[in-house]
Amino acid sequence: MKDALIVENLTFSYDGLRVLNGVSFSVEDGNFISVLGPNGSGKSTLIKLISKVLKSYKGKIIVKGRDIKHLNEKDVARLVAVVPQYTTPGFDFSVDEFVMMGRYPYWKRFGIQSRKDLKIVEDVMERTRITSFCHRKFNELSGGEKQRVVIAQALAQDTPVLLLDEPTAHLDINFQIELMDLFYRLNTVEGKTIIGVFHDINLAVQYSKKILLLRDGKVFGFGDAKSVINRDNIRKVFNSEVCVGKNPFTGNLYVSPIFTTSLYNNSRDEEGKSKNKQGKKLKIHVIGGGGAASPILTLLYSSGYEKLSCGVVNILDSDLETSKVLGIPYVSEAPFSPISFSSQNQNLEFIKISDIVILPDIEFGHGNFSNLVAVKEALDLGKKVIILDARSVEERDYTQGKAVKLYSKIIEKGARVISSVKELLEALEE
Repeated sequence: MKDALIVENLTFSYDGLRVLNGVSFSVEDGNFISVLGPNGSGKSTLIKLISKVLKSYKGKIIVKGRDIKHLNEKDVARLVAVVPQYTTPGFDFSVDEFVMMGRYPYWKRFGIQSRKDLKIVEDVMERTRITSFCHRKFNELSGGEKQRVVIAQALAQDTPVLLLDEPTAHLDINFQIELMDLFYRLNTVEGKTIIGVFHDINLAVQYSKKILLLRDGKVFGFGDAKSVINRDNIRKVFNSEVCVGKNPFTGNLYVSPIFTTSLYNNSRDEEGKSKNKQGKKLKIHVIGGGGAASPILTLLYSSGYEKLSCGVVNILDSDLETSKVLGIPYVSEAPFSPISFSSQNQNLEFIKISDIVILPDIEFGHGNFSNLVAVKEALDLGKKVIILDARSVEERDYTQGKAVKLYSKIIEKGARVISSVKELLEALEE
């Protein structure tokens, strides 16, 4: 495939401040790439350079085989169109007048409009669903309606490359999805090459074919979402802790922040550092089942405990999904199956190398009774055991009293009992 865009060693500064530094990448015809990065990483500057709004740069920008440094304004406008975050026209234009301005690169002298211009404007207004209010004034429209009109103007330019500069910012979720669906159709049905700057990582991942990740004016990563979007990269680029999993409906990646609750804040000093200096060194194994381990794993992970493990959990259990997303090793068992001898042994191996074992208030049946046996084994091995006893064990026992009996022995042997997750971080520090 031919390249619609080639950027080579692109460097740009504002008043001596370096904004882009040696940026290089290429975009194939018909591709849809999303440019992601924190504020100040150079995303919007990149769009302005490709559209030649900004000019004093070093390096090369080649669009459809032509170096834009040697092209005039109208030539560039026939190659790339820009959909900005928002726009405010200097005059009170009607919608159809505003869209017609997208045809200016093709006008002859005196701005005379041809039949072709009128036909293209009529067509793009139909495709963007703005025909019904085409005679209204632009400034009378809602935010979502205005953005559809701006897109129509860009489409009227009839360019092979479409640049998006945060086009869904400040819009309600319904308008965001509507516009992203439109861009997706333009890309997949009409073959438009789309390069978009986005703040919302999930929107970008759902629709784009490749991701360009910028940090401090440099390319940090470029490729398909699976190779670029991961916890490590998001942490380094955005300085944020996130979970990266799969959207259960689309199968695409999904990024979710790990929110720092009051529990997490209570575990930090004024500078945000963990009060537990040894926290990261402790090896903690959490007994899982029925989603009971998920809030504990998330709390421990967000509080700086990195050496975590979980087991035994059944496949399809949310505890297993949480472990996957956080990158925590786990022991799994087939769905709706009792814990096997092999899985029990793997669970015990995790316990043997752990410093602390945590038992959430899970329900006990004959299928997972081995998890309770493993907790007793942990005490026999001299491990510290913490039990979350938020609900009476009698309410959670489906083994005709067998679990209650063993549970009581575990407490008698010295397990530390807490009544809520709030007490967990303090119990770990004892």
